[in-house]
Amino acid sequence: MKRIIKSILFGGIFSGLMLSFTSGNNPLRVSTERNTNFTFKNDSHYIINADTFHFLSIEGDSNAVDFLSSPNVIFWMRDIMLSADSFLVVNQTTRQVIDVVHKDAIQKIDRSQNLTSLGSLYAMKHSVPSNHKIKFVRGRKEFFNYSVVGPKLKIANSVFESVGVNPMVSQLLLLIESPSNHKGVSHSGAAGHFQIMPSVARKYGLRIRNGVDDRLIFSKSAYAAARLVKEYCVPQAKRICIKNNIEFNTDALWFNLLVLHIYNAGAGTVATAVKHIENGIDGNDLIKRLWHTNVGAFQNSSQNYSQVCLASYLGYKEFLKSNGGK
Repeated sequence: MKRIIKSILFGGIFSGLMLSFTSGNNPLRVSTERNTNFTFKNDSHYIINADTFHFLSIEGDSNAVDFLSSPNVIFWMRDIMLSADSFLVVNQTTRQVIDVVHKDAIQKIDRSQNLTSLGSLYAMKHSVPSNHKIKFVRGRKEFFNYSVVGPKLKIANSVFESVGVNPMVSQLLLLIESPSNHKGVSHSGAAGHFQIMPSVARKYGLRIRNGVDDRLIFSKSAYAAARLVKEYCVPQAKRICIKNNIEFNTDALWFNLLVLHIYNAGAGTVATAVKHIENGIDGNDLIKRLWHTNVGAFQNSSQNYSQVCLASYLGYKEFLKSNGGK
């Protein structure tokens, strides 16, 4: 088994299973060799295979580049762009991607219960500190199917705007909640592209009975999600900021990321997490602190939520660019 592990690290019988990955931290370097004249506008449409894809830039916010270029977001963007037939080898503490390995190699090692040994060898080879962990994270490209959700963005953004909600929120929600399968139902019972819970759906007039589920009708699901954001998530985000002496602007990117955390985890869970972060920080720092906060029900999936939202935004940009949208 040691021989197999070494062959993965240093070549040999598994060398054909190894995948090289783009070097550097620029998330858009994945496609620098093609479509070099492609440019993004603030609020625009792109045609791909006769479908219209709407794109709303969030990069007008002065802190967007700082968020989008952070190691956490870059890591998730790489995961989103990687097929499920491969795994990222990553330093969990720093989010540095060390390598990419084909699933066949990982599964062969895992069946022999020596994946920890492989991680240890990676740590040794790359001088990873002893208190850091090496993780193997499977690619999620197939889940983030932008060809399915992209054409729906304009409708969603219009619905959110009509309710009085920043369309930035609808775009980020659609790019993460269920971008490939609107009929998918979570373990908690949420369904539709916006993953609406049954109680929320009924509150806003959607039917769930006798084989009818209005959450699967896009316009109705978008309306319920917009109402939830406007009447619950935004007010709760304001309350959290006021209680913790954080000045806010409801149009700021960080504030809308806080809104998204509340949509995902609930106001009580987010409020508890914020309470454990020291006072005197601004909203941008608050979001980054939440990325590293574990308290109560606010654990890994809650931490990662806004990171993956931003990563999926970058993934969507890459999709438009690599498919030659015009």
